[in-house]
Amino acid sequence: MERDEGIYMSKRGQFFYSTVSDFLNNKLCRKDAAELLEVTERSVTRMARRVEEKGLFAGVHGNRGKTPWNKKDGGMKKSVMSLVEKQYFDFNVTHCLEKLREDHGINIGYETLRRWCHEKKLVKRAKKRKTKARYKRVRAQSEGLILQMDGSPHRYNGKDDWCLIAAIDDATSDIPYAEFFHSEDTLNCMTVLQRIIEKKGIPYALYVDQAGCFGGGKRAYFNQFKRACEELGIKIIFASSAQGKGRIERAWDTFQDRLIPEMRLRKIISMPAANHYLQEQFLPNYWKTNNTVPAKSKKSSYTPLESTVDLKETLCLKEYRTVNADHTISWEGITYSLQSPVKHSIYRQKIEIRTYQDLTWKAFYAGKCIDLHEINFLKKVS
Repeated sequence: MERDEGIYMSKRGQFFYSTVSDFLNNKLCRKDAAELLEVTERSVTRMARRVEEKGLFAGVHGNRGKTPWNKKDGGMKKSVMSLVEKQYFDFNVTHCLEKLREDHGINIGYETLRRWCHEKKLVKRAKKRKTKARYKRVRAQSEGLILQMDGSPHRYNGKDDWCLIAAIDDATSDIPYAEFFHSEDTLNCMTVLQRIIEKKGIPYALYVDQAGCFGGGKRAYFNQFKRACEELGIKIIFASSAQGKGRIERAWDTFQDRLIPEMRLRKIISMPAANHYLQEQFLPNYWKTNNTVPAKSKKSSYTPLESTVDLKETLCLKEYRTVNADHTISWEGITYSLQSPVKHSIYRQKIEIRTYQDLTWKAFYAGKCIDLHEINFLKKVS
Protein backbone atom coordinates (compact mmCIF):
# COMPACT_ATOMS: atom_id res chain seq x y z
CA MET A 1 0.00 0.00 0.00
CA GLU A 2 1.20 3.54 -0.72
CA ARG A 3 1.77 5.99 2.13
CA ASP A 4 0.09 8.85 0.20
CA GLU A 5 -3.22 6.98 0.38
CA GLY A 6 -3.23 7.55 4.15
CA ILE A 7 -2.87 3.86 4.87
CA TYR A 8 0.34 2.02 5.70
CA MET A 9 0.22 -1.68 6.42
CA SER A 10 2.97 -3.98 7.52
CA LYS A 11 3.94 -6.99 5.41
CA ARG A 12 1.86 -9.13 7.71
CA GLY A 13 -1.18 -6.86 7.14
CA GLN A 14 -0.65 -6.90 3.41
CA PHE A 15 -0.46 -10.69 3.41
CA PHE A 16 -3.65 -10.85 5.50
CA TYR A 17 -5.54 -8.57 3.09
CA SER A 18 -4.36 -10.33 -0.10
CA THR A 19 -5.13 -13.81 1.29
CA VAL A 20 -8.65 -12.90 2.42
CA SER A 21 -9.27 -11.08 -0.88
CA ASP A 22 -8.27 -14.22 -2.79
CA PHE A 23 -10.70 -16.20 -0.63
CA LEU A 24 -13.51 -13.74 -1.36
CA ASN A 25 -12.72 -13.90 -5.11
CA ASN A 26 -12.86 -17.73 -4.99
CA LYS A 27 -9.14 -18.06 -5.75
CA LEU A 28 -8.57 -19.89 -2.45
CA CYS A 29 -10.76 -22.34 -0.60
CA ARG A 30 -11.56 -21.78 3.04
CA LYS A 31 -9.24 -24.58 4.22
CA ASP A 32 -6.21 -23.27 2.29
CA ALA A 33 -6.81 -19.72 3.51
CA ALA A 34 -6.96 -20.99 7.11
CA GLU A 35 -3.64 -22.81 6.70
CA LEU A 36 -1.94 -19.76 5.19
CA LEU A 37 -3.21 -17.43 7.93
CA GLU A 38 -2.63 -20.11 10.63
CA VAL A 39 -6.18 -19.71 11.97
CA THR A 40 -9.32 -21.85 12.07
CA GLU A 41 -11.75 -21.97 9.15
CA ARG A 42 -14.34 -20.18 11.25
CA SER A 43 -11.90 -17.31 11.74
CA VAL A 44 -11.46 -17.02 7.97
CA THR A 45 -15.21 -16.30 7.67
CA ARG A 46 -14.97 -13.62 10.36
CA MET A 47 -11.95 -12.01 8.66
CA ALA A 48 -13.72 -12.03 5.30
CA ARG A 49 -16.67 -10.10 6.77
CA ARG A 50 -14.24 -7.52 8.16
CA VAL A 51 -12.57 -7.06 4.77
CA GLU A 52 -15.95 -6.67 3.12
CA GLU A 53 -16.94 -3.97 5.63
CA LYS A 54 -13.65 -2.02 5.96
CA GLY A 55 -11.72 -2.83 2.82
CA LEU A 56 -8.04 -1.93 3.13
CA PHE A 57 -8.57 -0.71 6.69
CA ALA A 58 -9.33 -4.28 7.79
CA GLY A 59 -5.58 -4.97 7.93
CA VAL A 60 -4.85 -1.95 10.11
CA HIS A 61 -5.04 -2.30 13.89
CA GLY A 62 -7.89 -0.34 15.44
CA ASN A 63 -5.63 1.37 17.99
CA ARG A 64 -3.31 2.86 15.38
CA GLY A 65 -2.94 6.60 15.88
CA LYS A 66 -4.65 6.59 19.28
CA THR A 67 -2.92 7.75 22.47
CA PRO A 68 -2.26 4.83 24.84
CA TRP A 69 -4.47 4.92 27.93
CA ASN A 70 -1.47 4.48 30.26
CA LYS A 71 0.77 7.12 28.67
CA LYS A 72 2.36 9.41 31.28
CA ASP A 73 2.42 13.17 30.78
CA GLY A 74 5.70 14.94 30.10
CA GLY A 75 5.72 16.68 33.49
CA MET A 76 5.82 13.42 35.43
CA LYS A 77 8.60 12.08 33.22
CA LYS A 78 10.64 15.22 33.76
CA SER A 79 10.26 15.14 37.56
CA VAL A 80 11.01 11.40 37.77
CA MET A 81 14.12 11.65 35.63
CA SER A 82 15.32 14.63 37.65
CA LEU A 83 15.17 12.49 40.81
CA VAL A 84 16.92 9.60 39.08
CA GLU A 85 19.74 11.80 37.76
CA LYS A 86 20.36 13.47 41.13
CA GLN A 87 19.84 10.64 43.64
CA TYR A 88 19.25 7.22 42.11
CA PHE A 89 21.67 7.08 39.18
CA ASP A 90 23.42 3.97 40.55
CA PHE A 91 20.25 2.05 41.52
CA ASN A 92 18.77 -0.78 39.49
CA VAL A 93 15.25 -0.34 38.07
CA THR A 94 13.45 -2.35 40.76
CA HIS A 95 15.34 -0.64 43.58
CA CYS A 96 14.68 2.77 42.02
CA LEU A 97 10.95 2.01 41.75
CA GLU A 98 10.83 1.12 45.44
CA LYS A 99 12.49 4.41 46.38
CA LEU A 100 10.15 6.46 44.17
CA ARG A 101 7.09 4.83 45.75
CA GLU A 102 8.27 4.85 49.36
CA ASP A 103 10.02 8.21 49.56
CA HIS A 104 8.27 10.31 46.89
CA GLY A 105 4.82 8.75 46.42
CA ILE A 106 5.38 8.26 42.68
CA ASN A 107 3.79 5.10 41.29
CA ILE A 108 4.72 4.16 37.74
CA GLY A 109 5.21 0.88 35.92
CA TYR A 110 8.47 -1.04 35.70
CA GLU A 111 8.65 -0.96 31.89
CA THR A 112 7.90 2.77 31.81
CA LEU A 113 10.74 3.59 34.18
CA ARG A 114 13.10 1.17 32.47
CA ARG A 115 12.42 2.77 29.07
CA TRP A 116 12.86 6.32 30.42
CA CYS A 117 16.11 5.46 32.16
CA HIS A 118 17.63 3.56 29.27
CA GLU A 119 16.86 6.45 26.93
CA LYS A 120 19.33 8.52 28.96
CA LYS A 121 21.57 5.57 29.83
CA LEU A 122 20.81 5.82 33.53
CA VAL A 123 20.24 3.10 36.14
CA LYS A 124 22.06 -0.20 36.03
CA ARG A 125 21.18 -2.73 33.36
CA ALA A 126 20.67 -6.39 34.18
CA LYS A 127 23.78 -8.50 33.92
CA LYS A 128 23.99 -10.85 30.97
CA ARG A 129 23.59 -14.46 31.98
CA LYS A 130 26.02 -17.09 30.80
CA THR A 131 24.56 -19.41 28.23
CA LYS A 132 26.37 -22.51 29.50
CA ALA A 133 23.92 -25.07 30.82
CA ARG A 134 23.98 -25.71 34.57
CA TYR A 135 22.11 -28.30 36.59
CA LYS A 136 20.08 -26.89 39.46
CA ARG A 137 21.05 -28.22 42.88
CA VAL A 138 18.21 -28.92 45.27
CA ARG A 139 18.21 -26.89 48.50
CA ALA A 140 19.20 -28.51 51.77
CA GLN A 141 16.28 -29.91 53.74
CA SER A 142 16.76 -28.11 57.06
CA GLU A 143 18.22 -24.91 58.44
CA GLY A 144 21.85 -25.22 59.54
CA LEU A 145 22.55 -28.31 57.44
CA ILE A 146 24.74 -26.44 54.91
CA LEU A 147 26.02 -22.87 55.12
CA GLN A 148 27.67 -21.37 52.04
CA MET A 149 30.48 -19.09 53.24
CA ASP A 150 32.59 -16.67 51.23
CA GLY A 151 34.16 -13.21 51.13
CA SER A 152 33.54 -10.43 48.61
CA PRO A 153 36.23 -7.71 48.21
CA HIS A 154 34.86 -4.42 46.91
CA ARG A 155 34.91 -0.65 47.46
CA TYR A 156 31.64 -0.59 49.35
CA ASN A 157 32.07 2.99 50.56
CA GLY A 158 33.30 4.16 47.17
CA LYS A 159 36.96 4.61 48.06
CA ASP A 160 38.39 1.97 50.44
CA ASP A 161 39.01 -1.71 49.69
CA TRP A 162 36.87 -3.69 52.10
CA CYS A 163 35.91 -7.35 52.22
CA LEU A 164 32.41 -8.46 53.18
CA ILE A 165 32.47 -11.94 54.75
CA ALA A 166 29.15 -13.70 55.17
CA ALA A 167 27.43 -17.08 55.25
CA ILE A 168 24.06 -17.93 53.70
CA ASP A 169 21.87 -20.85 54.73
CA ASP A 170 21.35 -23.21 51.80
CA ALA A 171 17.88 -24.23 52.98
CA THR A 172 16.36 -20.80 53.69
CA SER A 173 18.72 -18.22 52.07
CA ASP A 174 18.90 -16.56 55.48
CA ILE A 175 22.17 -14.78 56.31
CA PRO A 176 22.86 -15.49 59.99
CA TYR A 177 25.81 -13.07 60.10
CA ALA A 178 27.87 -10.79 57.87
CA GLU A 179 30.57 -8.24 58.59
CA PHE A 180 32.93 -5.89 56.78
CA PHE A 181 36.68 -6.42 57.24
CA HIS A 182 39.83 -5.06 55.65
CA SER A 183 40.70 -8.47 54.19
CA GLU A 184 39.53 -12.07 53.87
CA ASP A 185 41.94 -13.86 56.19
CA THR A 186 41.70 -16.78 58.57
CA LEU A 187 41.00 -14.83 61.77
CA ASN A 188 38.27 -12.75 60.12
CA CYS A 189 36.58 -15.89 58.80
CA MET A 190 36.81 -17.36 62.30
CA THR A 191 35.17 -14.23 63.69
CA VAL A 192 32.17 -14.65 61.37
CA LEU A 193 31.89 -18.35 62.22
CA GLN A 194 32.02 -17.60 65.96
CA ARG A 195 29.19 -15.04 65.69
CA ILE A 196 27.07 -17.59 63.80
CA ILE A 197 27.67 -20.27 66.44
CA GLU A 198 26.90 -17.84 69.28
CA LYS A 199 23.67 -16.80 67.55
CA LYS A 200 22.38 -20.05 66.02
CA GLY A 201 24.57 -22.97 67.09
CA ILE A 202 27.12 -25.18 65.31
CA PRO A 203 26.19 -25.85 61.66
CA TYR A 204 26.56 -29.34 60.22
CA ALA A 205 28.65 -28.33 57.18
CA LEU A 206 30.24 -25.33 55.47
CA TYR A 207 30.28 -25.07 51.67
CA VAL A 208 33.29 -22.95 50.64
CA ASP A 209 35.59 -22.30 47.70
CA GLN A 210 39.22 -23.38 47.29
CA ALA A 211 40.64 -20.23 48.95
CA GLY A 212 43.65 -20.78 51.18
CA CYS A 213 41.96 -19.23 54.23
CA PHE A 214 39.41 -22.10 54.13
CA GLY A 215 42.02 -24.83 53.61
CA GLY A 216 41.84 -25.27 49.87
CA GLY A 217 44.67 -26.04 47.49
CA LYS A 218 48.18 -26.19 48.95
CA ARG A 219 46.98 -25.36 52.47
CA ALA A 220 44.77 -28.43 52.79
CA TYR A 221 46.99 -30.08 55.45
CA PHE A 222 47.94 -27.17 57.68
CA ASN A 223 45.04 -24.73 57.55
CA GLN A 224 43.91 -23.16 60.84
CA PHE A 225 40.27 -22.65 59.82
CA LYS A 226 39.93 -26.26 58.76
CA ARG A 227 41.56 -27.40 62.01
CA ALA A 228 39.10 -25.32 64.07
CA CYS A 229 36.12 -26.73 62.16
CA GLU A 230 37.35 -30.28 62.81
CA GLU A 231 37.57 -29.52 66.53
CA LEU A 232 33.97 -28.25 66.47
CA GLY A 233 32.71 -31.16 64.37
CA ILE A 234 31.90 -29.03 61.31
CA LYS A 235 32.34 -30.69 57.93
CA ILE A 236 33.92 -28.58 55.17
CA ILE A 237 32.79 -29.14 51.58
CA PHE A 238 34.89 -27.53 48.84
CA ALA A 239 33.12 -26.29 45.71
CA SER A 240 34.78 -27.10 42.40
CA SER A 241 33.36 -23.98 40.73
CA ALA A 242 31.76 -20.64 41.58
CA GLN A 243 28.43 -21.93 40.23
CA GLY A 244 28.52 -24.71 42.82
CA LYS A 245 27.98 -22.15 45.58
CA GLY A 246 25.76 -19.95 43.46
CA ARG A 247 23.54 -18.87 46.36
CA ILE A 248 26.29 -16.87 48.06
CA GLU A 249 27.63 -15.64 44.70
CA ARG A 250 24.21 -14.24 43.77
CA ALA A 251 23.98 -12.69 47.22
CA TRP A 252 27.13 -10.65 46.46
CA ASP A 253 25.42 -9.23 43.37
CA THR A 254 22.48 -8.14 45.53
CA PHE A 255 24.73 -6.65 48.21
CA GLN A 256 26.75 -4.62 45.72
CA ASP A 257 23.62 -3.64 43.82
CA ARG A 258 21.55 -2.44 46.80
CA LEU A 259 23.83 -1.93 49.77
CA ILE A 260 26.25 0.50 48.12
CA PRO A 261 23.56 3.00 46.97
CA GLU A 262 21.80 2.81 50.34
CA MET A 263 25.07 3.56 52.14
CA ARG A 264 25.73 6.45 49.79
CA LEU A 265 22.31 7.99 50.49
CA ARG A 266 22.97 7.70 54.24
CA LYS A 267 26.52 9.06 53.80
CA ILE A 268 28.04 6.01 55.47
CA ILE A 269 31.78 5.87 54.81
CA SER A 270 33.32 4.36 57.98
CA MET A 271 33.49 0.61 58.57
CA PRO A 272 31.85 0.66 62.06
CA ALA A 273 28.89 2.65 60.71
CA ALA A 274 28.64 0.33 57.69
CA ASN A 275 28.62 -2.78 59.91
CA HIS A 276 25.95 -1.24 62.14
CA TYR A 277 23.69 -0.47 59.17
CA LEU A 278 24.33 -3.89 57.62
CA GLN A 279 23.56 -5.90 60.75
CA GLU A 280 20.84 -3.75 62.34
CA GLN A 281 18.88 -2.56 59.29
CA PHE A 282 19.78 -4.13 55.94
CA LEU A 283 19.82 -7.80 56.95
CA PRO A 284 16.72 -7.84 59.21
CA ASN A 285 14.59 -5.29 57.33
CA TYR A 286 15.40 -6.03 53.70
CA TRP A 287 17.18 -9.36 53.30
CA LYS A 288 15.19 -11.44 55.77
CA THR A 289 11.90 -9.96 54.55
CA ASN A 290 12.44 -10.25 50.80
CA ASN A 291 15.01 -12.97 50.10
CA THR A 292 14.40 -15.85 52.52
CA VAL A 293 12.20 -18.92 52.14
CA PRO A 294 10.97 -21.49 54.69
CA ALA A 295 12.97 -24.71 54.98
CA LYS A 296 11.35 -27.97 53.87
CA SER A 297 11.98 -29.45 57.32
CA LYS A 298 11.06 -27.58 60.49
CA LYS A 299 13.78 -29.43 62.40
CA SER A 300 16.98 -27.41 62.77
CA SER A 301 20.37 -28.99 62.04
CA TYR A 302 22.24 -26.52 64.24
CA THR A 303 23.89 -28.22 67.24
CA PRO A 304 23.80 -26.29 70.54
CA LEU A 305 27.23 -25.29 71.79
CA GLU A 306 28.30 -27.27 74.86
CA SER A 307 29.14 -25.26 77.95
CA THR A 308 32.57 -26.90 78.15
CA VAL A 309 33.63 -25.57 74.72
CA ASP A 310 35.42 -22.20 74.73
CA LEU A 311 35.11 -20.72 71.24
CA LYS A 312 37.90 -18.25 71.93
CA GLU A 313 40.37 -21.09 72.50
CA THR A 314 39.15 -23.02 69.44
CA LEU A 315 38.66 -20.29 66.84
CA CYS A 316 42.21 -18.97 67.03
CA LEU A 317 45.56 -19.59 65.36
CA LYS A 318 47.57 -22.39 66.96
CA GLU A 319 51.26 -22.61 66.16
CA TYR A 320 54.06 -24.58 67.82
CA ARG A 321 57.63 -23.85 68.83
CA THR A 322 60.26 -26.32 70.06
CA VAL A 323 61.89 -25.64 73.44
CA ASN A 324 65.65 -25.10 73.29
CA ALA A 325 68.13 -26.65 75.72
CA ASP A 326 68.21 -23.43 77.78
CA HIS A 327 64.41 -23.41 78.10
CA THR A 328 63.86 -20.65 75.56
CA ILE A 329 61.76 -20.37 72.40
CA SER A 330 61.77 -17.95 69.49
CA TRP A 331 58.53 -16.26 68.46
CA GLU A 332 58.19 -13.54 65.81
CA GLY A 333 61.93 -12.82 65.92
CA ILE A 334 62.06 -12.43 69.72
CA THR A 335 63.60 -14.90 72.18
CA TYR A 336 61.56 -15.74 75.29
CA SER A 337 62.48 -17.71 78.41
CA LEU A 338 59.84 -19.89 80.00
CA GLN A 339 59.16 -21.41 83.37
CA SER A 340 58.30 -25.09 83.16
CA PRO A 341 55.08 -26.09 84.98
CA VAL A 342 56.89 -29.34 85.90
CA LYS A 343 60.20 -29.82 87.70
CA HIS A 344 61.97 -31.82 84.99
CA SER A 345 63.38 -30.43 81.76
CA ILE A 346 61.03 -29.92 78.79
CA TYR A 347 63.85 -29.65 76.25
CA ARG A 348 62.62 -30.47 72.71
CA GLN A 349 58.97 -30.36 73.84
CA LYS A 350 56.38 -28.33 71.92
CA ILE A 351 54.98 -25.03 73.16
CA GLU A 352 51.61 -24.04 71.67
CA ILE A 353 51.18 -20.36 70.77
CA ARG A 354 47.57 -19.25 70.38
CA THR A 355 46.86 -16.00 68.52
CA TYR A 356 43.34 -14.74 69.17
CA GLN A 357 41.00 -12.70 67.00
CA ASP A 358 42.02 -9.45 68.73
CA LEU A 359 45.68 -10.32 67.81
CA THR A 360 46.71 -10.97 71.44
CA TRP A 361 48.48 -14.27 72.09
CA LYS A 362 49.31 -16.73 74.88
CA ALA A 363 51.64 -19.73 75.29
CA PHE A 364 50.49 -23.18 76.46
CA TYR A 365 52.25 -26.34 77.50
CA ALA A 366 50.31 -29.57 78.08
CA GLY A 367 47.08 -27.57 77.89
CA LYS A 368 48.09 -25.13 80.61
CA CYS A 369 48.97 -21.47 80.13
CA ILE A 370 52.60 -20.58 80.91
CA ASP A 371 54.39 -17.26 81.22
CA LEU A 372 57.03 -16.15 78.75
CA HIS A 373 59.64 -13.51 79.53
CA GLU A 374 61.33 -11.58 76.75
CA ILE A 375 65.12 -11.74 76.82
CA ASN A 376 66.94 -8.52 76.01
CA PHE A 377 70.43 -9.33 74.77
CA LEU A 378 73.20 -6.81 75.46
CA LYS A 379 74.86 -5.40 72.40
CA LYS A 380 78.61 -5.82 72.05
CA VAL A 381 80.69 -2.71 72.57
CA SER A 382 83.04 -2.19 69.64
